[in-house]
Amino acid sequence: MSPKKIIKSMTALFASMAFLFAGNALIVTSIGVVLKERGEGPLVVGIISSCFFIGGLIGTISAHKIISKIGHIRSFGLFGAIFGISAMLHTISNNLIFWAILRFLIGVCYYGFLMVIESWLNEKSKNAIRSRILGFYEIVFYLSFGIGTLIIALNLSRHNVFILSAALILFSSLPLNLIKIKEPILPASSPISIPKIFDIAPLAIITSFIAGMLINGFFSMAPLFILLQKFNNQAVSYFTFCGILGGFFAQTIMGTISDKLGRKFAIITCSSIGFFTMLVFIFFKPCLYIQYCLSFLLGMGIFCLYALALARANDVLVIKNKGVELGRGVLFCYSLGSLFGPLILGFLMQYFNTKGFIWFYISLLGFLILFTINRPHILSKKFNKKPGNMVMLDD
Repeated sequence: MSPKKIIKSMTALFASMAFLFAGNALIVTSIGVVLKERGEGPLVVGIISSCFFIGGLIGTISAHKIISKIGHIRSFGLFGAIFGISAMLHTISNNLIFWAILRFLIGVCYYGFLMVIESWLNEKSKNAIRSRILGFYEIVFYLSFGIGTLIIALNLSRHNVFILSAALILFSSLPLNLIKIKEPILPASSPISIPKIFDIAPLAIITSFIAGMLINGFFSMAPLFILLQKFNNQAVSYFTFCGILGGFFAQTIMGTISDKLGRKFAIITCSSIGFFTMLVFIFFKPCLYIQYCLSFLLGMGIFCLYALALARANDVLVIKNKGVELGRGVLFCYSLGSLFGPLILGFLMQYFNTKGFIWFYISLLGFLILFTINRPHILSKKFNKKPGNMVMLDD
């Protein structure tokens, strides 16, 4: 079956994704704005944001069991209901512990959503066309997430932000329940052994961990980075959107570069773009419009790193049926990095203001460049040597 026919057969799933990613973008990126308006410091923002990723870790480990018992569509509805209820409950109390619990639940549900979506896509797309199916998935993600962040520019009230995000998440369940679609069969769960995976693919593990810190540190704390400079919510929205736009642009070219020149070269290239971009903030005091451009470049530098880590892991994979375990291990490390990123940024920005944000990115990107330089160069695998069918193993 051609990629177009497969995408058409999963129209309901992609429509659900669009609502899901837009709603999640709104609630994730708005938390810094909402807490800052309440007078909370960066450390509190970082702690509350990290609760989302603690939930993400639990979701990465446990969602597989839920999906295998009740199926993909019912799991999607379950996660959507809990996510939507948790988002709306933000409006009934200002208690930070209560909000932390709600963020935890939202994190469990969101990573459960990702397990549903990615296992569904992997089961439906064969190796020869998988990269094109996943490419369309990336397009849906970036467009939807970008729209979600732009909603912040409307300066909605705190109440309306949470209600709207909940509505978008609940809408995401409708296409799967209204349009007939065949559910996939989920493969049996396998244990995650991080030390074992690190021995096989150390660069993939380190890159995914750092990618989690950088990417989700950006989503959680970049709004605060802009607000601490005395800019408004509209500036927050545009700054975040520019970063996402840069990531989208990089995705269109970095895949080709990594296939031809290797994942190592691509990781160094992305890390260097982000590293030198953040150096500009150290030596200059750019105006807001220049910061939008720098955000675009930073997005180019960091948003491809997780995909490159997964590709690198599969490049060194010897036993093909271990691809699922390897992928879950890389995702687990990404989730772990996502947990620590906002926490560390919150601490740094509490005591060093915007400089803490800048040095966080410079330090991690610099370390990743040095670590990658010392790893062996491996070209991507070619499982089908016919023209136009060059793919990597990305189960």
